[in-house]
Amino acid sequence: MRRPVTFFWMILPLTVLYGAFAILPLALILRFSFVGGLAHFREVLTTPLLLPVAENTVIISLVTTIVALLLATLVAATLWRAGPRLHRLILAFVLLPFWTAVLIKNFAWAVLLQDNGVANRLLQAVGLGPVTLLHNRLAVTIGMVHFVLPYAIFPIYTSMRGIDPRIERAARSMGATTPSLIWHVILPLIVPGMAGAALLVFIVSAGFFITPVILGAPSDMMISNLIDYYVHELVDFNNAAALAVLVLLVLTPVIVLQQQASKQGHHGFA
Repeated sequence: MRRPVTFFWMILPLTVLYGAFAILPLALILRFSFVGGLAHFREVLTTPLLLPVAENTVIISLVTTIVALLLATLVAATLWRAGPRLHRLILAFVLLPFWTAVLIKNFAWAVLLQDNGVANRLLQAVGLGPVTLLHNRLAVTIGMVHFVLPYAIFPIYTSMRGIDPRIERAARSMGATTPSLIWHVILPLIVPGMAGAALLVFIVSAGFFITPVILGAPSDMMISNLIDYYVHELVDFNNAAALAVLVLLVLTPVIVLQQQASKQGHHGFA
């Protein structure tokens, strides 16, 4: 009986901290959102801003997810096939975004994409510029893809590492070409990893706040920016809380799907 008591006292501080910093804020949001019943939910759902902002959020998040998934598959495949030295080098570049604050990354992209920035100078050098690259949806997508790329790479890379090398050798021995091997053998085996990566990237993308502010235009407002607008511009905490609860309800099924996808086996079986 001594070990369970010891374990209880060991996890008690963590439980208290989790309750203080996770459950308590969520409880306060729920409390603010239900002040006056469902009135604040009705007001949020009927505001003319909600539909275009929700459309922005879905479209930008989907585009970010698709681009990140394509790039992540290529990077993960390179990691999977690379030798030890190249593997360490690529891994360092993949992990680099985790070592840099999101604010610094966004300002760096703003410098690169501005009218007289490096990107426009390169385009002008080849006769394609100048082009407006900053304060539009393209810039927002670039900044978001840069941030979420590691979240897409690692689930896919983990799926690739779980592939038994004997499967590839067996396919080769039966006359499979490289494109056929990729399409009919490797790709089906990494689908669970790709699905988990796509869902994770979409969830993260849907909550972006600072990137649309720095790199985007007012027309690129996303759902987190609308919540911030309610809090800081309208000083309406109840509507902000109601909108936050609605976002949580919409994303909860996606989160559940992502958790299920992450539990899939390395070879595409549950």
